[in-house]
Amino acid sequence: MKRMFLIVAALIIAAPLSAHAQERMSDSRYLAAQRCLAYADLQQFQADSGNFSALRDAADAGGRLGSVRSEARTQARDIRVRASGASIDELRERRDEACASFVQHGLVQLNRANAT
Repeated sequence: MKRMFLIVAALIIAAPLSAHAQERMSDSRYLAAQRCLAYADLQQFQADSGNFSALRDAADAGGRLGSVRSEARTQARDIRVRASGASIDELRERRDEACASFVQHGLVQLNRANAT
């Protein structure tokens, strides 16, 4: 009986780990997620509430090549630079476009406190 309990416990623990490993994003999907997160992290959106934790967790699953991580950092830097000269409405539109597929899959919840 004790042995059966240990086997069942091991299966319960291993199941979420294997499911999580299967959810690893492709590199292009990872870059898209990082674009969404770069917009979410802009100072201009600190008044907007949103939940990006599931997307952050999904993007962190699995390892990435240095070149892919470097590309994500470059894109985030470019977004921050372009954001400095854009209106909040324009930025919100870009963020919503970048995050749209992740909202549809439930990885992002957008709540706009100061939407106009």
